[in-house]
Amino acid sequence: MNTKYMPDYELQTCAYHLTLCCPYDLGHLSPDDRRYNIYVATLIPKLSIDEDSVQLFEDYIRFDVIVGTGEHTTRETLDVSVFPSVIPGFDHRKFEFDYEKPRKAMVFTGWEKGVIELSLLQVYREHSKYYLDTEILYIGQEFGENGEPLPAEGLMSDLTLQKIEADLLHEYPEKDLALLLLEFKSQLLEEIDSEDEDLVQLQEITKNPPLELNNQILNATEAALINHFNPEYNKKFNNGFSRVEDHGLHYHSITVQVHPDIMGLKLFSKKKTYLSNERIISSPLLSKN
Repeated sequence: MNTKYMPDYELQTCAYHLTLCCPYDLGHLSPDDRRYNIYVATLIPKLSIDEDSVQLFEDYIRFDVIVGTGEHTTRETLDVSVFPSVIPGFDHRKFEFDYEKPRKAMVFTGWEKGVIELSLLQVYREHSKYYLDTEILYIGQEFGENGEPLPAEGLMSDLTLQKIEADLLHEYPEKDLALLLLEFKSQLLEEIDSEDEDLVQLQEITKNPPLELNNQILNATEAALINHFNPEYNKKFNNGFSRVEDHGLHYHSITVQVHPDIMGLKLFSKKKTYLSNERIISSPLLSKN
């Protein structure tokens, strides 16, 4: 279509669902937590339980979580109710408690309806009063032939993730690998340069804007995140903006927000720390090609 002007669009994407889990937990995620289109490999401090500190009370369980190793170890006491308070009369003293170190799983037996397992990472993230240091190593996306996310448990077949996991044993023995799974939504903000607007042509151009996520939008979102954090295991998009064109629309910039605060995460890389409610802005004018 020949027009005297072409509207430019700012693409905005926002992570509205976040999940942080250990590789051991990928096969046990809830349906909601399996909704993701970009994943982030991160380092977190090693978490463990002082098993001698476990105390069972009627309404809750008390234990100490040890954060980190060596000289930089901290300790926090948590009071956790395994069941919501809506179940009256349940006595936590009926539980028998075991901690499985390899899986970092809290296992409770003694309930008539079966065994209960809780991920220590999830319990700590939900109940701790401190932010969890979460260092970004790698940002990626995994999709099937039709663009659908691959099963979460298949993520660890990613060769880069396998390399990171192997490197941890030698380079970061005091850290654990955790995966941050992000589901993004998108919207468009339009900017018209021309004062001579032909509304018929404008409607023709914009009647089907790509508000639904597609591979191009996700590529641009991934590129903006990589350019911002510059993770050490990423090579593909560093120092470049992924120009996205779809349905005749030119996205002149992209703004990305992650909101790690809602999960109690302090998100950073060796190059950059993500500030609360920060807007990551990337465009051809702001990035090197």
